[in-house]
Amino acid sequence: MIKVTVLGSGNVGFHLINLFDNSKKIRLHEWYSRSLKFDSRVKVVNEISVLAESDIYIICVNDDSIAEVSDKITSEGKLVVHTSGSTPYNVLNKNNRRGVFYPLQTFSKSQELNYSEIPICIEAENVDDLNTLKDISKILGCNYYEINFEERKTLHLAAIISNNFTNFLFSLSKELTDSKNLDFNILKPLINETVNKIHKLDPINAQTGPAIRNDKNIMKMHLEMLDDKNTISLYKTISDMIKDKYGN
Repeated sequence: MIKVTVLGSGNVGFHLINLFDNSKKIRLHEWYSRSLKFDSRVKVVNEISVLAESDIYIICVNDDSIAEVSDKITSEGKLVVHTSGSTPYNVLNKNNRRGVFYPLQTFSKSQELNYSEIPICIEAENVDDLNTLKDISKILGCNYYEINFEERKTLHLAAIISNNFTNFLFSLSKELTDSKNLDFNILKPLINETVNKIHKLDPINAQTGPAIRNDKNIMKMHLEMLDDKNTISLYKTISDMIKDKYGN
């Protein structure tokens, strides 16, 4: 049975604890957290220096803290991986074997997930450790992809645009509906269909709206309805990009 220690109690760490706790072939050994005091599923440790030996240590902290946290792990010759989409594994301390276990998903503690649908991007310094990460992914029921650092950076950027940027646009839409006392829920079937459509069509072929039609009167009316200069600039920029892409 593989012994796993998770370091970090943010969104990713929280969900990895849930994921490993549900597995009968992985032993959730310890959980390092500066703030968490107790969890009935696993021993919680508040100091990295007192962590017991595990087969694999998974660091789930912000990118700027990965190297610092890995330096504090006292075990040597063990497999240590991080979960970042935009950091190379060579920031990890060389006293241990190094790799990446990057679950490509958006995580919120309040949101339940179907963990089997989360793709895991893996990378390791040697073949044996890569095979270990493959085995862990299989045990968890997750699809895995062997992705190097350059590929992972590209995926992370694409994920930011498709998830974080899109969510920000949702928030702008809600501000508009709220400003007129309209129910944002009216838009949710449209949002759902927008996402569902790309499972059947290439996003390039799914584009609709006034910009692709070059409907100048509608776009002019929309711009006149907006007050915030940044939102006006955003509307113009995205509309111009759509028109340029589709030849209007």
